[in-house]
Amino acid sequence: MTREELEALGMTKEQINGTLDMYHKEHDPVQKEFDTVKADLAAAQEKVKTHEGTIKGLKKDLEEFKDADVSGMKQKIEDLEKDIKAKDADYQQQIADRDFNDVLKDSINAAHGKNAKAITALLDVDTLKASKNQKEDVAAAIKVLSEAEDSKMLFGEAEPKPAGTGDPIGGVGGTGAKPQADSLIGALTERYNSK
Repeated sequence: MTREELEALGMTKEQINGTLDMYHKEHDPVQKEFDTVKADLAAAQEKVKTHEGTIKGLKKDLEEFKDADVSGMKQKIEDLEKDIKAKDADYQQQIADRDFNDVLKDSINAAHGKNAKAITALLDVDTLKASKNQKEDVAAAIKVLSEAEDSKMLFGEAEPKPAGTGDPIGGVGGTGAKPQADSLIGALTERYNSK
């Protein structure tokens, strides 16, 4: 109902305002609720369309796997997981072995070990690897070997390296030795300068 329709009926301005106020008082809340329900319905219909699309997609995916051997796939996954765990354990063991070998090498060098293989053979390597404090335990075991009568010869200062060029034809140079002439001119010069 509009103001024009009420004026056409011959109502006064006050009567029209009163009638429209009563109409809007009753009609506006109902219209608002109707609009809300309409929006909720549109949202629900959109959800239904989305769910229908998802269901169709899932049915299509299931069709692709209907002939699949699920137990075989599970077994394959379990085998792959075991493989990964085994490789990870092997990798961790390699790292632990490398770290232990570094500790062992450093400790032998610090104790002036002459032959690392011989010293390592005398150690209980498995017990030392299992130790919680490898560095201190390896050092203690090497100290015991360096003080024991039957193994102390494996420790000491390193052999001195000869000084000089190490020329196999000529002499080995060093402290106090004159260098040899290595050409005819050098030999003649040395011969005549020594007079």
